[in-house]
Amino acid sequence: MAETLVPGAEAAGLADRMALAIDQLPREADRVELVQLLGLLESRAANLALAGVPRRFSALSLPERERFLRGWATSRLPLKRKAFQALKRLAAFLYYTETEASGAGTRAWASIGYPGPLGPPPARPKPIRPLAVTSDTSLDCDVVVIGSGAGGGVAAGELAAAGKSVVVLEKGGYLNESDFSHREAESLERLYDARGMLTTDDLGILILQGSCLGGGTVVNYTTSFHTPDLVREQWTREHRLPHFASREYTDSLDAVARRINANTDHSAPSGRDRVLVRGLERLGWHHGLLPRDVRGCPQDDECGYCGMGCRRAAKQSTLVTYLQDAFARGARIVVHSDVRRVILERGRAVGVEATVSQAGADARRPVSLVVRAKAVVVACGAIHSPALLQRSGLSLPALGRNLALHPSTGVLALMDEEIRPWTGTIQAHYSDQFADLDSGYGFKFETAPMHPSLAAMALPWESGADHRALIARLPRVTFVGILLRDRDGGRVTVDRSGNPVIRYRLSRYDLGHLRRGIAAAAQLLEAAGAREIWSAQSRYVAYRPGAGAHARWLERVDAAGLGPNQLLLVTFHQMASCRMGATAKTSVVNADNQVWGVPGLYVADASVFPSASGVNPMLTIMGIAHRAAGIVASRT
Repeated sequence: MAETLVPGAEAAGLADRMALAIDQLPREADRVELVQLLGLLESRAANLALAGVPRRFSALSLPERERFLRGWATSRLPLKRKAFQALKRLAAFLYYTETEASGAGTRAWASIGYPGPLGPPPARPKPIRPLAVTSDTSLDCDVVVIGSGAGGGVAAGELAAAGKSVVVLEKGGYLNESDFSHREAESLERLYDARGMLTTDDLGILILQGSCLGGGTVVNYTTSFHTPDLVREQWTREHRLPHFASREYTDSLDAVARRINANTDHSAPSGRDRVLVRGLERLGWHHGLLPRDVRGCPQDDECGYCGMGCRRAAKQSTLVTYLQDAFARGARIVVHSDVRRVILERGRAVGVEATVSQAGADARRPVSLVVRAKAVVVACGAIHSPALLQRSGLSLPALGRNLALHPSTGVLALMDEEIRPWTGTIQAHYSDQFADLDSGYGFKFETAPMHPSLAAMALPWESGADHRALIARLPRVTFVGILLRDRDGGRVTVDRSGNPVIRYRLSRYDLGHLRRGIAAAAQLLEAAGAREIWSAQSRYVAYRPGAGAHARWLERVDAAGLGPNQLLLVTFHQMASCRMGATAKTSVVNADNQVWGVPGLYVADASVFPSASGVNPMLTIMGIAHRAAGIVASRT
């Protein structure tokens, strides 16, 4: 399989790395499914039934194997497309992110002109000292905060500032500037949830979210939009939450924006941004500067690697702001701490139970941690917060429902000039030209760095040689990202082991907006001077600008399909699965962020959004957590 998907991979040891990656998938069900799939491919009877080929996959010639996989990639059967994408993404990602033992790049990097990390990370001391938990332990505090990102980090900092004794529990590890290697595979493994392999249950959407001290604020793209006025008005009117229209909430947004230095003074355009702005201006479409939470950001080539951690500490993540504030005021921080259950006594939250992973030889022998507290603040994000509440025995009707994901895709283009899409300011410009197509729902245009991992997964595969030829053009490739404000949501449940299962399918309404985004992005790139334009679909659906070419291309886009695993969809923003509202029938928390019917239990992250925010959500999360921290402090 590795040799078919990436010719020459056998020599690179790719098959061994694929097997290891499968073994490390977070859910047992996913591991079993892939192993069973590989077994089926070696069954003559199964291949006869599934592909009309009565031979084992490994007995086929390379052209036959490629034809076999192309049939699965474009099949009308969703399970075949899922199987193909699982293997293609895994192989392509692992091959193009491989480094030598010395840390040097491989021939794969050389073939696409990718330089890899721009030198070694700086030697920086770690100013936070996490609490070492090496044996079964019990702690007591005023407030225990679960999660340390935009929600948990702000809550911890504000509660510590209010004089409360705080314990912060973070599932990931503590890494700072000295640990940011900027090697993709290593960074995803150490900084992202599920090693960057988290997806919806059908693999239709790749879910990228931080899992480290500081959470998503360490790896995000610094974009710091205030909650849009239209969204605030909707949340006030449709969900009966008047505080979102109040001065109180505005003050919270302004306070966190000041602390993280949100500004538009660090928006020097990258090559990607220059193409974006050129197309927008030629079409007369809206564009603006992105506010960014940075201080002294150099806005140079190194900035393109910021999704793997900012080596300059210019990004004002909670790691260098609110968590540092909390630690300086006595907060205890425990990393590698997986909270399994909220402790409920007489209907009230009184603490949590967690397991803490050990380093080195003891890594497979976690110890138990019990934290007793007057209040529990859940801030694990919109995937893990509802899972934790479900594991804890809560069963509110809305729990885990209404999940919004801002599904994102891109339209790619080959330019005459060199773009080097992995470099430059991580995000600097955006467009709201289509943000309000219907009652505040539509899409934004943004762009973001494209390193080999994203390119390898986004580019279509029709043969190993074709995929390699496409990725070899990467230095001159750009893309326009489409960030969809989705109206109709999905659901988070838990499996038998208590791990989250994410079910999400784009509705016809949202799919209509996404399709319009694809059409408009291609129009923008054509105006910007693109030589060739294509979609992020499984099939290579491309066109060269000319009379009528755009319309004919859209017909082929429709024919290739926009369903699960026909189009690459990624989410960087997960929201609304523990939504805030006016009644326990339709929401999980009330206007004070308290879980309905459970005193002492609060949720303060993107899961409490009443709906998708329509903008990068970090500042909205922080504003909500800032206000919630004040409420919790007044009650403990």
